[in-house]
Amino acid sequence: MSTDDEQQQAREEQAYVRGMRSTWVAVLREAAKNLGYDLGDEKVPEEALAAKIGNLVAEREGAIAALRDVCGTYGDNDWNERLHLADVVEKHLGRILDDAAKVPRG
Repeated sequence: MSTDDEQQQAREEQAYVRGMRSTWVAVLREAAKNLGYDLGDEKVPEEALAAKIGNLVAEREGAIAALRDVCGTYGDNDWNERLHLADVVEKHLGRILDDAAKVPRG
């Protein structure tokens, strides 16, 4: 293969990667929009979108840490971080607190 052919192949591969990345960014934008998250104008650069997604991830990690603390005290920590947070609240905290509230006191 000649140098020109190799350069052409490299350009085509880079264009393919850019196209795939653009497609996945569009999918993320649409998914976030349908979930009620405003990630901004579609003209926002990918770096800004990545920063916004990073903020959502950081917020989720903070919520997981807080739930671990509260569940450790009032519920149970027998759950995986990949579990939907609403399920964590309902199944590993809410039910236990609800049962505790039903117990007659005193």
